[in-house]
Order: sequence, then C-alpha cells, then structure tokens
Amino acid sequence: MADAENAHKENRGVEPDDRPGHGRSVVVGLTVLGVLIAGAALARDYLDLTFRRADPGTVPSVSPAPTSLPSAVPTLDPGSPSPDVNAGTSGGQSGPAGIHLDALKVQSGGANLVELPRDLADRPGYERAIAITCPQNTSADKHREVTYPILRRYVEISATVRPYFPDDSQAKTYVSVIASVEQSDGTVNRLDRGGQAAQQGVPARLTADVENADELTLRVRCESPTGLVVLTDALLAPR
Repeated sequence: MADAENAHKENRGVEPDDRPGHGRSVVVGLTVLGVLIAGAALARDYLDLTFRRADPGTVPSVSPAPTSLPSAVPTLDPGSPSPDVNAGTSGGQSGPAGIHLDALKVQSGGANLVELPRDLADRPGYERAIAITCPQNTSADKHREVTYPILRRYVEISATVRPYFPDDSQAKTYVSVIASVEQSDGTVNRLDRGGQAAQQGVPARLTADVENADELTLRVRCESPTGLVVLTDALLAPR
C-alpha cells in the first residue's frame, strides 16, 4: 500500500506554483514595472515644463479693462435747428452733410411761401421742396423775398431751381442769394452772393456762398406773375 502511494506522488510531479523562487520572481517583476512607469511619468512632466518655459507665447495675455467709456452722444447747440439725418436724399439713404432749408424757421417773407401744386407734390425729389410765389411785376411788386436766420453757422447753400408755370411753358425766373452781415457798429450789409436763372421744364442748379452771413434771403423774379419758383433739395452746408 505504501509503495502505491509513493508511485502516485512520483507520477504527479511538481506543480508550477510549488516551484522554488516563483513568488520572488513575480514580486521583482512587478517592482521593476512600477519603477519604469514612474520614470516615464517624471520624464513627461519634465519635458512639458521645459517646453512651457521655452515658449512664453503660449500663455495668453489679458488686457486691462478700460477705466472710462467714450461719449457716444454729441452735444448740440440748443439754439440751432436740428440736423436732418436724411438730408439731400429720399427713402432714408445717406446723403451730403447739411440741413434742409425747410427745417429752418422763416424770419420774414413767410407769406410768399405756398404749398406745392397737387401735380408736383407726389413727384420723387419734391419731398422737402419749398415754393415761392412770383411777383406781380408792378412798380410795387418787382420781386418776392423769403429770409432765414442762419447766424453764421453755414458756409454754402445749394438747391435745384424748378420754375412752375402751368400757363406759360417758356417763362423764365431768376433766384438771387442775398447774405446779410451785421457789422460791429450795428449796421447790416446786404451782399448779393450770386444767383441762378432757370426756365419751365429746364431746371438749373444753384450754389452760393453764405459764409459769415447772419441772415439768408432768397429773392425771386419772374417773367410771368402766374407761376411759382420751386427749390428742391435745398441744403445748407455747416461750417
């Protein structure tokens, strides 16, 4: 019986886990692996820190916040007319700088201004037009005038002269620009700064210098007393 048990043990051999030194080899292998992993991590951190020091541009800079905000609202002289944002145009498009003449208060001669005739009122380009009646061409009524206070705030007036004579297609008109300049002694000089002739159906461009003028006067003369002188896109250019 004892011989059979001994023979069984010899046939079984030695199990792998029972080999001498096996546990020690596993421990040593795990230790070496841990050392390698730790070394790789230290090398990565070192290289990352080195590159960051070598390239300072990788750190974004932050601009300091402004201490004050610029003013976005201009100050207007309360005594001056409000500027028209659509000056010189229709439909809200941007146009030349200045204000329309019809935005100013009339100082004298307001009775010589009339509404546009119905057949002109709806035409494009007549939205801000002014219409001045023609004189009767008598000794007491040779011309008509309309005066505006401009208080030396503008340097030039421009407009298109469009005579309107429903009964005379050949009638002509002439518009004069008169600048009134007050002197230091209180006297006023009225200076003719130019003018423009025009004919029914043939509009003409008027441009005149009004620099240093305290008042602007438009003087109208006509061949026929039955018509009007219409000024469209009349603009005053500021100083």
